[in-house]
Amino acid sequence: MPMIKFYKLLVVLLLFSNYSFSQNFLNTSGKSIINEKGDTIILRGMGLGGWMVQEGYMMAPGGFSSTQYQIKDKITELIGEEETQNFYDNWLKNHVTKTDIDSMKSWGFNLVRAPIHYNLFTVPIEEEPFPGSYTELDVGFKLLDSLLSWCIENEIYLMIDLHAAPGGQGYNADISDYDPTKPSLWESELNQNKTVELWKRLSQRYKNEQWIAGYDLINEPNWEIPGGVLLKDLYVQLTNVIRAEGDNHILFIEGNWFANDFTGLTPPWDDNLVYSPHKYWSPVDQGYLDWMLPLRDTLNVPLFVGETGENSNFWYRDAVKVFEENGIGWAWWPLKRIGAIQPPLSINYNDKYKMLVDYWNGGNIIPSKEDAIAGLNQLTEDIKIENCFYHKDIIDAMFRQPFSNLTVPYANNLIPGKIYASDFDMGIMGEAYYDAGAEANYGGDFSPWNNGWSLRNDNVDIQESKDSESNGYNVGWIEKDEWMKYSFQLDETGVYNVNVRVATEDDDGSFYFKLNGQQVSKMIDVPKTDSWENWVDLKLDSLVIDEGDESLVFHVNRGTFNLGFYEFIKVSNISEIETGYVSANTYNQNSININFNKNIKNFISVGQLGFKVFINDQEVEVIDVLNSTSPRSIILNLAVEIKPGDVITISYSGNSIKSTDENLLEIFLDEIVKNTISYIHNVPGKIEAEHYFFQKGMELENASDEGDGKNIASLDNGDYADYYIKVNSSGTYNVTYRSAADPNWSSGGQLELSLLDPETGNYNSIQNMILPTTSGWQSWESTSKPLTLSEGNHQLRLKILEGPFNLNWFAFDDSVSIGIPIPGYVQAEDYIFQSGISLEMTEDEGGGQNIGYLDSADYVDYVVDVSETGLYDLSYRVASDGSQDYANGGTIELQLLIDSVNYEVLHTISFPATNGWQDWVTFNDFPKIYLESGDRKLRFFFKKTPFNLNWILFEGYKGTVLGMEKHDIRLKIYPNPTSEKITVESDFITNDIITYKLVDSNGRVFAFKSKLYTSKIYEEILLNGINKGLFFLVIYEGGDLLEIRKIVKSN
Repeated sequence: MPMIKFYKLLVVLLLFSNYSFSQNFLNTSGKSIINEKGDTIILRGMGLGGWMVQEGYMMAPGGFSSTQYQIKDKITELIGEEETQNFYDNWLKNHVTKTDIDSMKSWGFNLVRAPIHYNLFTVPIEEEPFPGSYTELDVGFKLLDSLLSWCIENEIYLMIDLHAAPGGQGYNADISDYDPTKPSLWESELNQNKTVELWKRLSQRYKNEQWIAGYDLINEPNWEIPGGVLLKDLYVQLTNVIRAEGDNHILFIEGNWFANDFTGLTPPWDDNLVYSPHKYWSPVDQGYLDWMLPLRDTLNVPLFVGETGENSNFWYRDAVKVFEENGIGWAWWPLKRIGAIQPPLSINYNDKYKMLVDYWNGGNIIPSKEDAIAGLNQLTEDIKIENCFYHKDIIDAMFRQPFSNLTVPYANNLIPGKIYASDFDMGIMGEAYYDAGAEANYGGDFSPWNNGWSLRNDNVDIQESKDSESNGYNVGWIEKDEWMKYSFQLDETGVYNVNVRVATEDDDGSFYFKLNGQQVSKMIDVPKTDSWENWVDLKLDSLVIDEGDESLVFHVNRGTFNLGFYEFIKVSNISEIETGYVSANTYNQNSININFNKNIKNFISVGQLGFKVFINDQEVEVIDVLNSTSPRSIILNLAVEIKPGDVITISYSGNSIKSTDENLLEIFLDEIVKNTISYIHNVPGKIEAEHYFFQKGMELENASDEGDGKNIASLDNGDYADYYIKVNSSGTYNVTYRSAADPNWSSGGQLELSLLDPETGNYNSIQNMILPTTSGWQSWESTSKPLTLSEGNHQLRLKILEGPFNLNWFAFDDSVSIGIPIPGYVQAEDYIFQSGISLEMTEDEGGGQNIGYLDSADYVDYVVDVSETGLYDLSYRVASDGSQDYANGGTIELQLLIDSVNYEVLHTISFPATNGWQDWVTFNDFPKIYLESGDRKLRFFFKKTPFNLNWILFEGYKGTVLGMEKHDIRLKIYPNPTSEKITVESDFITNDIITYKLVDSNGRVFAFKSKLYTSKIYEEILLNGINKGLFFLVIYEGGDLLEIRKIVKSN
């Protein structure tokens, strides 16, 4: 071959080789993240929290000193600088290894988010030889180089996250190792310059690495930054220095206030940028994304949830499901924690290290240097992945359960043999188990989803057990109607005796078993054993387990008891016992399902076959008897319709029903049939409280109120009742509750209404109501409050937040005015709809409730009845704890809701922190708002949090506005988004020319108009010929700027 041809071929091969092996660089394409082949990539990441940045809450089950520098100081105080350095060297070496990355890849992750501390790459500004100098350290680069090599080998992406920036980027010190005695990132130009230089050097080193997903420039800034200007300026500097290196990796941009406030950070200033909010401790449903998706859809830029987690498997599954259904990637937090059930890997909490933590938390016993070194050395061994406890239930909840309702075994359960109660299947609530306690941490008062805080992150309550026959754990806090499913492998069919291991101080427990979904045992009572740790075996005789049986359900009829295991011992062959009745329940409105202890032989139905059915003591006709899809059941079809509340009994005296082993079914008389037919309640209308289809913890008693009937009673905190409702039309309804509470025993009550989200299985709160004390348990009073409901069929939950009290009925009425009178007070708790907020009793004057536990993008809606068109002054009654470094006042955007999509911003107000969460201060002198008379729907949208809100006062304003407060002028600009034109309206009258400019983000003018009005303003601006996108309508009065509005031009 001629040399020149060989050379050309070699060049082509090299180019092809380079192309073939460099297709993994990520870029943005509209709302998606893609690789160089154009494939859409959903990033599924895990954050390596606690590795390069130690946060106090992760260093022990209860946490201790908040920042890394404080942790290091405490360790040095006990063991000296040399041993402290040894500890940190081993911590960094062992916390993350190649085996960790191999494991994450095998579990399903395609991204590792590495939080870095700047002090592993450079020294603090205080230690530089002179101001502005930069001393480089190689420790951090070596760690990142190793991590990247492991990621490359596994073909998993790496994101570099500046978690602790020079000086610290937030008041919440533990996140960024902020020392308040030194200048923060935002208070020091030297720290900002060092941050820019750090990212420059990171870019120089990694700009050509295809398995670097991108750079998370600053983690969770949380600082008072007016308008986000300083944050935007620093982001732009970082962008410029990275791009100047020829580095086009994706830049992940977090908003202020823990990543979620993007004020001043839009529109994007770079074409390879992703907005990255964080998500913790709040509901996960489509409603949560309402504030995120417009950011993506309006600006045509991807979203990535950069941190989320620290919750239950129930929450994890719902979060992943809603993120990925909307095409949003995510990164969980963290991979490991000490003595925790929430992360995939739990680090052992050794005894000598626990002695240190106890001392640091105020204990009187000072550990010896030897014990301290031993405890810390053991900790650095325990953090190795091979020494951690692997929570496979968490990985299943994150990667399988969002896309499947099927259950899979947690353990290899064998029959005959012992099945431990804690080894129930992995799967979603309602398929693998049901637990009546807390589902997750949604904010507000914390309730553990696993009260025992052991072994698994599911909602079943598991605790460590001292029973020598246990696997180290038992299920506890058992309540009525809870259940667990166990897949098993059957080695031998037969009749089994089952030893059920229990312990209890009560005597009201009972349970039964199901096989393949059908009840196969009678009810078994649980006797008192005198102690929660005094274990006994209850024997269930003659349980038939046959071919095809593969799943067992342990169903609690009543609590409370502790549960250890079920031991299955074969005692005979199936043919050696009689065929008998077990239970019966309604199958539908015209049919009854009967369960037996053995598989039933197929038969041909001829009449009643010896069955008799009575409904409310009246015999009804059995049309026919049919084989069921379950081999242990048959179906009886009736000539009448079964109604909710009917009392049904069944008897058998025939000789036609046989089991598959040819044994005749034994005769039985007057067995009660469980009536599961549910009421469907029309809205508007009244719901009798006892007409639920499911309840937890409630009892019924005769009511002496008008109409008699029953009321629900013995209502305690956490009890609830579920109802089916049919809302005939969307709207706002006045809800009236008929309640009674004896003042000698009760201070009244509090309840919550919520609706089931059928997609996620979550109940979303729609109303919170305080009920008064009355003159007695049967002295009834009515209390009302409005809420908003959408048309259609819903599942409604009435949950008791504070008892005791009795409830007779509650009713929905759409025929009365429900608007809160304006002018006047709007009590914060009187919302008709909310997202993300919680209620608590207030210590402010007047009592009642305040809303609190607010996160950025939470909101509350109210209907107000405005008596007179005009301007209004607003005063806000708020409180927050300014002593907390993360509480720095708040910002509220008041919106006038036009319809379900569009709104107008009336004003945006900010206020400082107060001296405590119940230290109430009234803030006013804000821009006035304009309201037209009649019923109006208002939304208070919380942009900066946390704070508490008690009330808002609306007062009419009669003064002059023109020329004094131009930002208060009420302009109606609609529709928005729009496809054809914009209409501008206002009652404002001026002697100056009004000028309109429609511009894009680059300042190009697409429409221009000027006009002198002799009466109120009305103008239409046509958008013909303008492509879709984001524009800004700029309005001037004479030479003064009057208004700027974002306009979205649609197709």
